[in-house]
Amino acid sequence: MSQFNKITLLGGTGFVGTQLAVDLAPHCENVTILTRRTQRYRDLKVLSNVHLEQCNVHQPDELAAAVAGSDAVVNLIGILNQSGDDGENSFNEAHVGVTENVVNAISQNGISRYLHMSSLGADAENGKSEYQRSKGLAEQYLQKNLGSGNSTGNCDVTVFRPSVIFGENDSFFNRFAGLVRALPVFPLACPDARMSPVYVEDVTCAMTAALGLQSATSAGAAYKLCATEESGGIRIVELCGPADYSLRELVEFTVETMGLKRRIIDLPDWAARAQGKVMGMLPAAPFSTDNYLSLQTDNVCSSEECRQATSIQSIVPRYIGSASMRDEQQKYRRFARR
Repeated sequence: MSQFNKITLLGGTGFVGTQLAVDLAPHCENVTILTRRTQRYRDLKVLSNVHLEQCNVHQPDELAAAVAGSDAVVNLIGILNQSGDDGENSFNEAHVGVTENVVNAISQNGISRYLHMSSLGADAENGKSEYQRSKGLAEQYLQKNLGSGNSTGNCDVTVFRPSVIFGENDSFFNRFAGLVRALPVFPLACPDARMSPVYVEDVTCAMTAALGLQSATSAGAAYKLCATEESGGIRIVELCGPADYSLRELVEFTVETMGLKRRIIDLPDWAARAQGKVMGMLPAAPFSTDNYLSLQTDNVCSSEECRQATSIQSIVPRYIGSASMRDEQQKYRRFARR
């Protein structure tokens, strides 16, 4: 075991959080995941040292009590679309409000290590979307209240800015797979938007490396190369995959991987805006005006040194590939006794 007896995760029941809990479990006596609905995620209890604790992270006092005794706190909470301009499902509350509550909890409990999930494009002043601005405001709050030169400046803070994260339960390739499966002609907004998909296990390896819990890996090496100190004393880590793609290239890859034939139509800017406005009104909106605005900024890293090793070609066909492709892969796994 390491120097960490207890690590507390906010957003630990999500796509990245469940993988991070698995990665942390061998290195920590107690991985605590805070959630308001413990009964929904009983499968996480398979790991004996992973515990679910009921907590509303939007309540400052409740959160402060829940993280008491933690050696480190990890905040993975984030939303891509909001419901209303205020309340718990708004960008401001999910990204900024929860961050304020975490800082309060860290201060009250004297916690010395904090990892924060942000995003490439986070920019409080110049972000084109509310998503980007709220992520940037959360970073600003951390710099002001946990950075060097303030009363809680003894807390070591690392902020992670990944590009689009992919993996078996992602909301990116799986979402496009569902859409192209249903539509023989696919109208694509912002086809030239660029991004660098990064594998979920590369992201969680970098986070465990930041805690000093992982032996040397490619992700750990990239973490050291990409870490830069900002003026507020907060360490920023960018995370990207091995290659950049346009959104159209990624949709074409999805279609090809699924073994389908689909016509992809690049929408002009006015039509993309209209699509975001209309689809944003749907339940569980697959695309919104705010998503459209986010896509106006390339979602790629500032340095080649921030690239992780795992490619989309090596992972994505496992979970959205054609039935024949999956069958072939299963044969290889059986042959290799995996």
